[in-house]
Amino acid sequence: MLDKIFDKFFAYQDTTAPLLIGATGGSGTRALHSALDKANFFVGTRLNHAGDAMDFEPYLDEIINPILRETRSLDYVLDQLSDGTRAAAERGFKAALKTYTADLTPKAGHWGWKNPRSMYILPIIAAACPGMSFLHLVRDGRDMALSDNQNQPNKHYAALFGEAYEGAAPEFAIRLWAAANSQVADWGERELGSRYMRIRFEDLCAAPGAVMSDTLIKRGIEPALANRIGAGADAVIKSPSSIERWKSIPVADAHALTEKARDALERFGYQP
Repeated sequence: MLDKIFDKFFAYQDTTAPLLIGATGGSGTRALHSALDKANFFVGTRLNHAGDAMDFEPYLDEIINPILRETRSLDYVLDQLSDGTRAAAERGFKAALKTYTADLTPKAGHWGWKNPRSMYILPIIAAACPGMSFLHLVRDGRDMALSDNQNQPNKHYAALFGEAYEGAAPEFAIRLWAAANSQVADWGERELGSRYMRIRFEDLCAAPGAVMSDTLIKRGIEPALANRIGAGADAVIKSPSSIERWKSIPVADAHALTEKARDALERFGYQP
């Protein structure tokens, strides 16, 4: 009986148009989550210390690598997946979404979640949530390659490229950064249009409120809410000392990192 009541309540909620935040790990998505939270944007109740929506975490651990082994890309269509993988991906996401939105009231006008690895399953999410928007945060891949946060390469490098990940070597980390961000950008620009938004972390740190509010207004969020989120960004986002840390390593090493990801760096506005 309780399950039937819950299913009836769940059906009245609009779960088709969330705002997602994703990135390669360590890009600064925690700051974006805090800015949304300060503006009373529903961003979940079961979160880790970084604000990641943990209702999706077991599902992401289970499904990302099977998808990557079959597609070798983050830019894929569902027809590329085997019947078993597609069924598991769609069923698992709907179950995780149902758990996540259990605390979402029907009157909540703006909601979404932050989990960096959402970027690996955007086609799955779009099929279930056709009005979704995606906020893609990008940070200089050379800084990312030197970060202590190498969770995504550790978990997904082998599945994406079909070869072993050799520890915390920066050249492996920047290869994943370049491929993942480029493929997500290709998919987002093609499939979402104006509902795909991309912000560079360095630009966000330089002018948090202006960058956030301008980006959201262009997506179609009403200016009053966008400006509240912008004000939240101004309150919580600070420029860390780790920006441009790659410039502190030997010139030859910096050059090698740049060459590993030159096309992606140039695409996202990072001068080699």
